[in-house]
Amino acid sequence: MRMRMKSRWRDKQRPRSLEDNAIALAINAWRIALTCAKHLHEEGFRYESDEQRIAVIAEYLIFLVHWADRLALARMDAQERERFTTTLVRQVARHIRENEEMMGLEPLPFFERLNEWTEDYAEIPFEEASAGYSALRYLAGKIQAIMGEDQVNRWVADQIIDIDAPEAAQNLKQAMDGLFGTTPHHGMMGVNLDD
Repeated sequence: MRMRMKSRWRDKQRPRSLEDNAIALAINAWRIALTCAKHLHEEGFRYESDEQRIAVIAEYLIFLVHWADRLALARMDAQERERFTTTLVRQVARHIRENEEMMGLEPLPFFERLNEWTEDYAEIPFEEASAGYSALRYLAGKIQAIMGEDQVNRWVADQIIDIDAPEAAQNLKQAMDGLFGTTPHHGMMGVNLDD
């Protein structure tokens, strides 16, 4: 599930704020979540409606926001982390809302879900280099509940835990590392954001 991510600023001389990086990361998170939702369909799993598809995307986004927040913990002080994560959440919610409007869907209770899952994700250990099995299993359970356990979708949790969610977490980490200039850029990572 290779993705083309925008993870570097073309104008390296111009300083970027935490908010700039959060906005860019939100775009990447949206792309990652959308790609994961599409990949489930490509692997033969079935969505019953656009509402179900956007709900799966929202679950991936909630997971990715929490993963980004954990990554920010190692890079930022408490005040910076709060500014960064708040901007990230607002931008992710904006992407969901715009897509719901474009598709003519009723809005999901995104902030309510995010707040509800925050307590659960806070109890789950995330590993330093990856999101960790407990977090992946939690995400997979949420998506399994959305998609159901009929004959077609009964293995969706395995797909998420074994393949899609680890790649999503790694892609987000690479994007965040690139935006903050903390690792070299490899492969498809490294498209300039100012283009």
